[in-house]
Amino acid sequence: MSTYVRRSLRFPPDEGEVAWIDPSVHDDKRDFKPVAAALVTDEALNGCGLITLGRDWLREGVQCMVRVGDLAPLAAEVRWVKGLGDGVLKIGVVFLE
Repeated sequence: MSTYVRRSLRFPPDEGEVAWIDPSVHDDKRDFKPVAAALVTDEALNGCGLITLGRDWLREGVQCMVRVGDLAPLAAEVRWVKGLGDGVLKIGVVFLE
């Protein structure tokens, strides 16, 4: 069970805001190659909540790159994962930069 505590206020994203997830972390952001799309459920200064289809590599503690909307990709860590059924996950990521 995760002991993650939110340290900043959450706010709703723009309607239909999408994030893209690359399962690798790259020093050069031009190497960003997303393999999963996610619907953004909430945003904060240091992270966001996402809903996406389940992937084997999407689990707590995994580091990845996330691009939210038109922002540049950021290194991130999956802090928590909740199954919503039928292979759908709700995840929380914290930005590492």
